Amino acid sequence: MVIIITGASHVGKTFLAQKMLEKYKYPYLSIDHLKMGLIRSGNIDLTPEDDDALTEYLWPIIREIIKTATENEQNLIVEGCYIPFDWRNSFGEQYLQSIRFICLAMSDEYIDSHFEEIKSHVMILTVQLNN
Repeated sequence: MVIIITGASHVGKTFLAQKMLEKYKYPYLSIDHLKMGLIRSGNIDLTPEDDDALTEYLWPIIREIIKTATENEQNLIVEGCYIPFDWRNSFGEQYLQSIRFICLAMSDEYIDSHFEEIKSHVMILTVQLNN
């Protein structure tokens, strides 16, 4: 089984993947680790802020890792935010049967306790969109 964990930044994807590793003994692949390895090694000319370009670059690699794990009947957790919205279109039914998808979102409690931080990000985004 392959478990894909995605969601917004800072919602606990890595924490959940680590807890699942400890409980189920499934290895996990951090897309962020792969991304930073490629960036720091100079293999790609992108920065951590290039989200859309990183998704476009990384998804074909991640997709084929998922297919390989599925074909080999291996358990794997893949966690990160560079999963495209239409990820299901990348797989035939024989793969989808072995893939579980988890998308983490912010709870009301999280929003309440981090409201000022969230608001500052919204303000930055609004300024960027208006320019």
